Amino acid sequence: MKTDRGEPFYMKKACFMLAPLLLMVSCASSPARMPDVKKGDVSRDEKVQAEAYYHFMAGQLKEREGEFDAAATEYEKALRLDPRSAEIALSLSSLYIRGGRVEEAVVFAQKAAELAPDKTRALLLLAGIYSGKKRHDEAIELYRKAIKIAPELEDTYVYLGMLYASLKRYDEATATFKSLEKTNPNSHLSPYYLGRIYAERQMYDEAIAQFKRAIALRHDFEQGYTGLGLVYELMRRPVDAIESYKKSLAVNPYDYEVLQRLAMLSIQQNMLDEALGVFKQLVAIDPRNYDAYVKIGLIYIEKKQPEKALEAFAAAERGIPEDIRIKQYRGSTLIALERFDEALAAYRSILVIAPDDTDAILQIAYIYTKQDKTNDAIPLLRKAVAEQPGKPELYLYLAGAYMQVENYREAEDVLNKGLRMAPDRDDLLFNLAVAYEKLGRREELISTLKRTIEVNPDHAEALNYLGYTYAEKGERLDEAVTLIKKALRIKPDSGHILDSLAWAYYQKGMYRDALKEMRKAVKLVPDDPVMLEHFGDIELKLSNKSRTKEQWLRSLERDPKNRKLREKFKAAGFGDPDVPLKDVAPKKKDKIKKDKKNKKDKNKK
Repeated sequence: MKTDRGEPFYMKKACFMLAPLLLMVSCASSPARMPDVKKGDVSRDEKVQAEAYYHFMAGQLKEREGEFDAAATEYEKALRLDPRSAEIALSLSSLYIRGGRVEEAVVFAQKAAELAPDKTRALLLLAGIYSGKKRHDEAIELYRKAIKIAPELEDTYVYLGMLYASLKRYDEATATFKSLEKTNPNSHLSPYYLGRIYAERQMYDEAIAQFKRAIALRHDFEQGYTGLGLVYELMRRPVDAIESYKKSLAVNPYDYEVLQRLAMLSIQQNMLDEALGVFKQLVAIDPRNYDAYVKIGLIYIEKKQPEKALEAFAAAERGIPEDIRIKQYRGSTLIALERFDEALAAYRSILVIAPDDTDAILQIAYIYTKQDKTNDAIPLLRKAVAEQPGKPELYLYLAGAYMQVENYREAEDVLNKGLRMAPDRDDLLFNLAVAYEKLGRREELISTLKRTIEVNPDHAEALNYLGYTYAEKGERLDEAVTLIKKALRIKPDSGHILDSLAWAYYQKGMYRDALKEMRKAVKLVPDDPVMLEHFGDIELKLSNKSRTKEQWLRSLERDPKNRKLREKFKAAGFGDPDVPLKDVAPKKKDKIKKDKKNKKDKNKK
């Protein structure tokens, strides 16, 4: 059967684009074709001709109206009246196939083939049934016979060639399509299907050449562009794949599968604006494509447009209100916008659907801490730990909540419980070390940091922490420098690690080296009061008193309660630090306070 543009009917429904190996023909069913039947064709027996013709036409009418049982009844009546009619047998067989009555379809297809051995339609129908029933040799024989009868029909070559390909009989498949090419040198189908076979065999250069030949023979051949794009994807040539898909869409702008592939490739190439446009096309074609709305939302997040992201997530959630993933995206976006009450409602709605959802519980606890309600987070996390004792992250967050309210002994107890269940969790070990420092238990701090590094030799924070712990006391300074330098190799842009290295050099008396590292550190972290104090200490050792005073004042601006530094400031002969601090403009103070808050929030996240 041909369409108005000349390709076989199955081309309009080709599903090969989603097949991983580009080969198996898997197409949606097409309605059975109703042959044009003249009165004299139905029966040669004039006595029954009129009645058989009547029932045959009645069957066609019922089939068009979707009344398949009634249509079958009419065809059966017509065939009883005219048992020699191949057309009636074919129509009945086609109808049975549509109804899933395959065995009966076989009987009537065989009858049609016997009655009209030269009718290719009967042969192709029976061959298709045999192929579906895995009677491949019989199907192949019938396809070959059909080609001999009507070598000009391209469909038959395609059916036979793709059957060979599905059986991995590639040489015979290739020969079949080359026979088609010989019969019709202008056929774009021959190089197209050769391209699919070569792609299946991972002969990608040959596949590309064939797809290009198919396109050269027919410039508006969208399947050729699509096939070319898929091969480029397999070859990891995304830019060429994108170009091919765009050409396919120029022919058919509404090809949904091609649009989806183009959108995903655009995301992979970080072409966010292009991807956004394609996803918008997808939802315009199918407003129920809620996954596309999610992708639109995620793109807006990447583009730093959270309000638009929320609109997209809301559209997706309206379509699938039980989808936890969408609620999570919406909740995290609301947190980023500091719309904490709305975020809280989003995560609580997750717990209605999935009461044990760990991520939702942790996010609710985080929101409580942002709202200065850490005491509300603690019972929530305690309950979660009791109900889900096998999840280490719950212990970690509960301990963090205790540390936030400075209950370090409870934090220690929770972390030890978590480690009994997961002894090699480096995050639990590291936080236990922090708790030990807060409790003033230095030996346990050091041993726990060593255990963290044993579990994870590339734990930059633990390496830095241990190195700084040694440097702070002026102990094992060579080892401290080695530890900190290793941490810096892992995180070369960390201002805090650079500060540790500067301080280790300071303790070793290497003041110029210390100054060099400290200057790099404060460029990365300009407002940390401890680092600024260190900066001043180093400048003092280099007799740069004006710079010392400047850095210490900057530190006190950010931490006015630092008594040790205030005493040090006076001892250096700089007078009362409160006098110059009064000269700091209120606007600058507000900026310092805001910077501290933003830094604290970033560290928590």
